[in-house]
Amino acid sequence: MKLRRPAAVIAAVGIVVSACSGPALSPSAYAEVIERATDDYIERSQALSVAFQSTVEQEVALIVETDVEDPVAAAIDVTKREMVLYLALLEDAMGRYIEQLSQIAPPESLVQVHDDYVTAVQVVQRGMPETRASVESAFQLDGIEAAIAGSGLQDGQYRLAKTCMSLEAAVRAEGHGLDLGCTRPLTRNG
Repeated sequence: MKLRRPAAVIAAVGIVVSACSGPALSPSAYAEVIERATDDYIERSQALSVAFQSTVEQEVALIVETDVEDPVAAAIDVTKREMVLYLALLEDAMGRYIEQLSQIAPPESLVQVHDDYVTAVQVVQRGMPETRASVESAFQLDGIEAAIAGSGLQDGQYRLAKTCMSLEAAVRAEGHGLDLGCTRPLTRNG
């Protein structure tokens, strides 16, 4: 009985892997699928950004209206708390985006540039925990900005933009348009 279980698990894994690694898409189908996945991700990330900004503005306005002993410290606490939450939710959204990207079977001519792009998104996502920790330890509002800038997130964004533009150029070289919004940071909060 114990010998059958591993075999069943291996067979099930093989079925799942083969379903995800279907035939390579044509360049035009690839462009359509990756652009749709990216648009969905950008829409989700922008909604998170709007929610973050709205919550901070509302809570800071409430602090100003009430008789809080140290309104600056209270505003910093709200901003830190909401930024940490925003970054956690963004990390999750990026994880779902990476899953979508990983399920796309690019044409053979685009495999390397696709893989480079997926890796660049993963690098940015892996930097999120460090960024959250840096934000949590900041003492002032400008310290929060410095924590984000100094967390390696900016370098990840630069690499991501470069690989994104390379992917767009490679798809254009195949004769198809592609707009992944490479100049829009995937983690912009504004």
